[in-house]
Parts: sequence; structure tokens; C-alpha cells
Amino acid sequence: MKMKPNPILQWNRLKKSVKNLAALAIFGGVASVTHAQITFTPVFSNAWVVTAGSYAGMTASGDNWRGIAINPVTTNVLFSSRSGGTNGTANNVNTLSFSSGSNFLGQLSSSGITGGTIQMEQVRVADDGTVYACSLSGAPASALKIYKWASDSDFVTAPAVVFNNSGASFQWRTGDYMDLRGSGTNTEMVFSGTTTSGAQVCTNLVFLRPTDSTCTTFTNFTIFVPGGAAAVNIMGNGIAFEGTNNAVWVRRGGGGTAGQETRRVSYNPATLTATVTATNNVDQSACAGLKYFSVNGLQMLATVEAGSHKARVFTIPASPTAQLVSVLSSNLPAPVAANANGIGAVDFKNGFIAFGEVNNAMMFFQLGFVTNSPPSSVNISSAGGTFIGGYGLNATLTGTSAGSTPLKYQWYFASATATNPILAGTTNIYTVTNVVTTNAGNYFFVVTNAFGTATSSVASLTVLPNGASSFASPLWSLAPGSRPYLTGAGTDLQRGLGYDANSNRVVVVSRVSHTNLNDLVTVEPYGAILLDANTGAEAGELDMSALWSLTPAGTFPVSMCGVADDGVVYIANLITSANSDTFAIYSWPAADGLVSMNGTPAYYANPMGLAYPGAGGNGRIGDSMAVRGAGTNTQILCPFRNGTNICIFTTADGFNFDAHVVAVTNLSASAGLTDPFSGASPLGLGCAFGSGNTFWAKSSTYNLRQVSFNLDDNTAAVIGSYPINGTAAPLGVNNVGGYIGIIGHNELPMNLALYNINDPAQLTTANISDRELFGLGTNSVANGNGTGAVAFDTTRARAFALSSNNGILALKVNPATGAAVAVPGGGTVTWSGPGILQSATDVSGPYTDVTGAFSPYTNTGASRLFFRIKR
Repeated sequence: MKMKPNPILQWNRLKKSVKNLAALAIFGGVASVTHAQITFTPVFSNAWVVTAGSYAGMTASGDNWRGIAINPVTTNVLFSSRSGGTNGTANNVNTLSFSSGSNFLGQLSSSGITGGTIQMEQVRVADDGTVYACSLSGAPASALKIYKWASDSDFVTAPAVVFNNSGASFQWRTGDYMDLRGSGTNTEMVFSGTTTSGAQVCTNLVFLRPTDSTCTTFTNFTIFVPGGAAAVNIMGNGIAFEGTNNAVWVRRGGGGTAGQETRRVSYNPATLTATVTATNNVDQSACAGLKYFSVNGLQMLATVEAGSHKARVFTIPASPTAQLVSVLSSNLPAPVAANANGIGAVDFKNGFIAFGEVNNAMMFFQLGFVTNSPPSSVNISSAGGTFIGGYGLNATLTGTSAGSTPLKYQWYFASATATNPILAGTTNIYTVTNVVTTNAGNYFFVVTNAFGTATSSVASLTVLPNGASSFASPLWSLAPGSRPYLTGAGTDLQRGLGYDANSNRVVVVSRVSHTNLNDLVTVEPYGAILLDANTGAEAGELDMSALWSLTPAGTFPVSMCGVADDGVVYIANLITSANSDTFAIYSWPAADGLVSMNGTPAYYANPMGLAYPGAGGNGRIGDSMAVRGAGTNTQILCPFRNGTNICIFTTADGFNFDAHVVAVTNLSASAGLTDPFSGASPLGLGCAFGSGNTFWAKSSTYNLRQVSFNLDDNTAAVIGSYPINGTAAPLGVNNVGGYIGIIGHNELPMNLALYNINDPAQLTTANISDRELFGLGTNSVANGNGTGAVAFDTTRARAFALSSNNGILALKVNPATGAAVAVPGGGTVTWSGPGILQSATDVSGPYTDVTGAFSPYTNTGASRLFFRIKR
């Protein structure tokens, strides 16, 4: 007996030996992965062998030992024999140690094993470790009996007989080969027989399944396999389940070319029908015994080349008629003896294969794989990779790759001037600590192994200037969670905010269920909260009881709001269907919790049918809103989220509004639009009226745009496009002070940025006037929908901003000076009221007083200067 020592190996380790490339995420974005073709080559390592004659029952003659099995619970190897009985009768099942076949653990009790043409033929083990063995029924006068043991280590308890058809035997020879899958009530067995001619030829698959929860009684059903006949046994040399599929693989009995046939048989247990779906030949006819297994995408069949005494494994080709491909042909060790019946036995479990041949040796192999692949390539996309520099935040990049190990990583940083390896970037994770503007650029990694290299796509890290200045200062703030109607991460339940100069109140629209602030009893499903603009203290909420009864409510019953110059509060819902929902604008006469909503909605129809005729459900309005004017001069602006149109609502009586769908005629396909109805609008997430018949608007990834409109013909045109950072969108404009506020909704930390609009040449991300953080500061959370609102108090120079999931920020804007104005050489600047004129050569200063200046003042120099008023 020849043996090789082998430690206990875990099958899970084999299954994890080659990992698929995982998705790669960067800054919360999603990565796309390209898998390289990896070639898996099976490798079979012989762990040990046991030669015939080593144990009683494993005889070198007499065709006595016939079955072999691996226990998936213990990985011990079992063999069945009809001789050498030491524990009941000569018909027995024996247990060998997994780690070394030389360690004979014992023989299961054979008490009560009788009957059948041969009393002990094959053995198999269920997934839970239950052992089953069968007799051989030579048919029609012989019984097929199935015996059951609870484990492979109980050598005392007699087996239970779970099936015995001695009273009604099969007409076919059955039991030469068996296979088993599952456990408990899901246990299933299949049998075939070897006779190649005469009435006993096995033409039917014979299945056994338990009929009770304790699996003490099994019943059978049979299915005829097309192609079998009295002289043709297409399943005489082996049978095996194809995993969990309703299919088996069978080997044809007999010699010559016909004996090379191996078939896949698909069956339907409900209709008791079967179909041969593949016929693949092995390279010779002597292969007997069969076991199917699939690992790493390779489907394989193990068998024994009886007579030539070899352990064989074949891979199954994709073609249903191609020859099986040999991947293992290993001689059983000498001495070898004749195998008159041509019987072989094989089993596969836990990454190991056991082979046995009548009168000859047993071999035990471990299955492994080698790959010859270079690393797989990785494509990275960066979503949300925008940081504000100078706040101590970290940006973490993560990448994975697959291929033959070991894998080596190297990260690279590509700035505007050079591409350099990062000394600390030698693992799959690289963290940029304390992000500042010099960290802005592109990052990628190269992974290398012995077979080649692969380079990831680029992840761009955007770092915006800190921008903090004295231009604005915090007045008060409300963090998410500080009030019941202000919620945090992932909810996006607060989107609308407006300011009323008449009552000095901030209006906040929320879709959070809360207790009414007016009576402190009623639970409201949503609301419009009124806050004291000086402190943020609660001042009640609008009466929405009349709104609850109106239907339909839209996608969101309330979304955005705005306040007219006369104090009328307007709140809009949000709809997402171009023709099957109603867009509503509701109005209240004042920002006062004691007044009810005006009797009927200011607008209650669907303007998208006009904007997108024939567009079906492709339409959305209510993500942004701006209001100006008073009475019959009130105008309401609501951009569409699709296409290039916007909607301006006007009123003839001060109460009922009409919709004007205005086409922005010079927004081209370069804005990301493929037709007038599709694509995210470049105007849809933030809007505010400008001076005269103009408005400002922006969406994520698009420039800030200034648009001029004409309601006489309902047309509009872009008159200015400015490269403000793409991750900013919700906005408001102070036309008196000359500045715009934009929320960086997908920037870390979340912030409100202020820019001077009096000098369009300075409207870029780099020329920020100030940046102020929302209340969570560096702990701000994602605002994935890019929703929120900005409103200004032009009289008191204050700004109010709401960013979904990040609360409310109130600012005092430049309490000492007005916004800067650019005046060319020879130009004139005018102002009203008290104040000292200051000038500078750059918009950011430093500014100096212009002694003795009064309005109007002429820039007598030849160059452009910036002027502002210090009050």
C-alpha cells in the first residue's frame, strides 16, 4: 500500500481560491468592471492510494468490492463489499479516514442485510452524512433493497431498510450503479443496471424519494429513456445526477465504438418523460462508473477506465455532440488484476475525488485549479467626488482586480502638469488625507502579476476653493433632526423654502408627519412651517386642511414654495407625468398660521401637455420654483426637469394663474438633450428671477445660465453661461445686492456659495465671494436628488438656504458693504443712500475708500475698477 500524507483541506478555501472582480466604488459612486478572460485549468493531486488486499472486503479477486463514496460532512471515504464481513454478515460498508486511507476506522453494522441478486452493491452518502447502500436486483425475481445508517462512524446500530421491492420486483436489472443527491426529505436516488441484452436491459431510470419526514420509507417512480431497447442499454455503465437539475448523465453498456457513448438525459418528474439532450463520447469504451461535478464554470465527469485500470476525468464541451475532453488519466497502482465484470466506482465531494476498481486499488485525489490570466481591467467612474478644500476631509479610493496571484498595485496621480506614482499607493486602497486644492486631478491604478498588467480607468477628484470670507457670516442654522419636520440622510423630505419680508418669516415645506404647531395636537402628514427669520424660532405653520381633500395629490403633494412681494405664499406640488397628473400651485394670503388657504388653487392643471405634446409620461415639474411681483403683476417660474422648456405662470386677477410654456430656443444638443422631450434639463433644479425679463437657472452637471424671456411669443434665449461647479444646483438671486447663492448639493462638506453677478466675467467657481457650511459642517450628508432652495431678504441683506437632508442655514450677507460692481475706464457708478465708495483692482480686494466721492462717480482711470459701498 502506497500512501502520501495530506493535511485536511477545506473545500471553502478551494471555492474562494479565484475571486471574481468585485464592484469598485469611489466616493459613493458606482464602478463598472470589465472581466478579462481567465483560463481555469484543473489540477489533480493524488493524496493517497490503497491497494487491493489492504482490508478485509477490499479483495484482489472475486469482484467483491463494488461501491465507493465520500461523506460530505466528514470527507471520510466509504466502500461497499460482499466479502470480509466482521460486523454482522459478509455484506458490508466500510469507513476509511479522510486524511489517510491507511487508517481503517471501522465497518458499519451489517445486521439484517439479506436478499437481492447481490446483497451489497453500491454506496452513497447524503449531504447530512446519512449513509445509503443498495443491493443488486437481477430482475425479475430479485429484490432491490436500500439500507440506511445515520452516520459513517456508528459501527453498532443495525441499518434500517427504507425500500424493499421483493414483492414486486422491477423487470430491469437495477442497482449496478446508483447516485444520490440532497438530504432529509429532499433525498433523491437514481439507479441503473449493466445487462446489455435480453429482457433485463435497463431501459428506464429508476428514482427513489422518501415518503415521510423521517426518511424511513421510500417510494419509486420510473421514466423510460428514448434510445434504449432489449439489445441496447444506454445506461449500463454508470449514472450520475447533474447537480440540482432534472437531468442525469449515463454511460452506455457494451464494448466497441457504441460503448464510448455518454448521454445527458433531461427528465420531467411530473410527466414521467425524458429526452436525450447530448451524446458525447469518451475516448474508449471501457469507462465504468460515473460522477458529475461543476467547479469554476467547468463541468466534469469522473469515471474509471476498467480493464486498463485508470482514474479518468473529462470536461464536458459546449457542443452536445463533441467528444469529452480528457483532463486526468492516472494509472491505478500495481499490482493490478483482471476486472471481468468491468465495474468501476467513483465519487466527488468537497473538492476531492475517490476512484475504485473491482479487484484493484482505490485512489483519492484533491481537485485544484491554476489560472494563466493577467489581471482584469477595472473601469472607475467617480460620482460625488467633489470636495471643498481646507476642511480636513479624506477621500478614499478603492479598487479590486482578479487574476493569477500575487497581484501588485500601484496608484498614480495625474495633475495638469505631470503623472506620478504615489509612493504610499501600493495596495488596492488609497486615501487622500486632508484634501486641498493641490489634490485635485485624476487618479488611477495599475495592477501587475506574472502574466501582465492592467490599468484602471480614471477617477477624477474635484477640489473646490475654500472660499470662506467675511462677505457673509452665519446668523443661525437648524441641523437635521433638530426639529421633527427636518430629517436627515437619505430622506430628501424637505425641498422648499421661501422668505416673506412683510412678516419677516421663513416658510419651510416638509413632507414629514409631525404635530401641528398651531394647535399642538393634530398630526399633519406634511406642512409649511413658519420660522422667525431673525432667530429660526418656530412661529406656527400654514393651515393646510383644505389641501388634504384635493386630488390628485401629485407625486409629492407639496414640494416647493415662494413668497410674492405682497406676502402671498405659493406652494407647488411635484408631478412626473406629462399627461396623467395635475400640477397644483396653492396660495395663502399671508405667512400666517391663522389664515386658511385661498379657496381654490392658483393653478390646477397640467402644463406639460403643452410643453411635450405626444411625449407620453416623459415629464416632470415642481423641483424648483421662484416667485416675484404682487397682485396682478405676480409671476411664478417653474422649470421642467426634462427638455429645454420652462413654465411661467401669470395672473389677470391676482388669484387665478395661466401657464405660459416658454421654449428656450438656443439650448442645443450639447446640453445633453437628444430631443425636445428627453434628457435632464440644464435648467431644472434651481431657478430665480433676475432683473427685468430674465431668470437664472441651473441643474447638476450643467453651467449656470442667465436667460432672457418674452411672454408675447413665449420664447426665451440664453444670454449668459457660466462655469459654476457642476455639483451645485438650487439657487436664489439678490438682484438689489448683486449676488447669487447656489447650494453645492453633492459637495463635501455641504455648503452655500455666493458669487457676484454684477461682473459676469467673474462668474466662475474660482471667483467665489464666500462659502458657508450648513449646520452639520464636515459631517454633512449626501443630497443625492440635488434638491433645496435659496431665498434672500434684500432689505436686511440676509440669505436663507435649505439643502435636503442637511437642514437650514441663515446668513447675514456683507453687513458692512454692498456687492462689488465692475466699472470700465470712463464708466460711471451710481448709488443711493448713505455710504462710502470703495474701489479695488480685483473683485476680491483689497478695497480702499475713494475720498470725497459722491453719486454719480466716474472712473477716470483707463482700466476697469471694482467699486462697492461701505455703509
